[in-house]
Amino acid sequence: MSQPTVLDAEAHRDLRVITQRGAQYGEAVHLVPVIAEELRSLCIDYPVCFTKDEQTGQFGLYALLGFGRGENLYLSGEHWNASYIPLHVRRQPFLVASQHNDNEPPRRVAMIDLNSPRVTRDSSLGEAIYNSDGTPTEFFKKMQGLLTTLINGAQATTEFIHALSDNHLIEAAQISITLDNGEQKKYDGLYTINEQALADLEGETLATFHQRGYLQACHLMLAAIGNINKLIQQKKARLS
Repeated sequence: MSQPTVLDAEAHRDLRVITQRGAQYGEAVHLVPVIAEELRSLCIDYPVCFTKDEQTGQFGLYALLGFGRGENLYLSGEHWNASYIPLHVRRQPFLVASQHNDNEPPRRVAMIDLNSPRVTRDSSLGEAIYNSDGTPTEFFKKMQGLLTTLINGAQATTEFIHALSDNHLIEAAQISITLDNGEQKKYDGLYTINEQALADLEGETLATFHQRGYLQACHLMLAAIGNINKLIQQKKARLS
């Protein structure tokens, strides 16, 4: 169970973060949330799709890493075989929360999951969070910047998805795999851009999509979904 705790320079002076890749650090997952700002980097290696929250019915933006729970086809031991690693993976074990004080506006605070396997007090491992004088290390400053990008990007991504949904631009993706032994597997619950509906946009809606960068993001997603074939080949290679 996670134990998110607000970071404190005095209490956590000796904490360090292991930055290696590996399933032992919670990276054996088949879906990882991403933000629209990452699409340009993601589309080189990953299929990017939408999934729907079963409770709320809201869509979220995800990179597809495998075809079943616990399957990350980009991860091989300590190696992540892609030119880009999603921000959500790289920000572990840090997160952000809003802290509320009386008569003051809420402020964002950096937190850390003390139960994460990445967190250690072993001085021979990982990266330090604080210098000996209690100031943030360069590593932690970079992580704070990454967290800021994620928080700001999450809101922009939500607005992007709402615009797509309002204009009926999201459709179910049909994904099936024929294995070398002839067995067929179908995967449901993934959604992508409706290419025809995108082509039919016109007038003010088309102008707004272009102005806000949504048009480019849609085309990046359409390009990224082609990486399904790359993922299928990796799947077959693992099974052979």
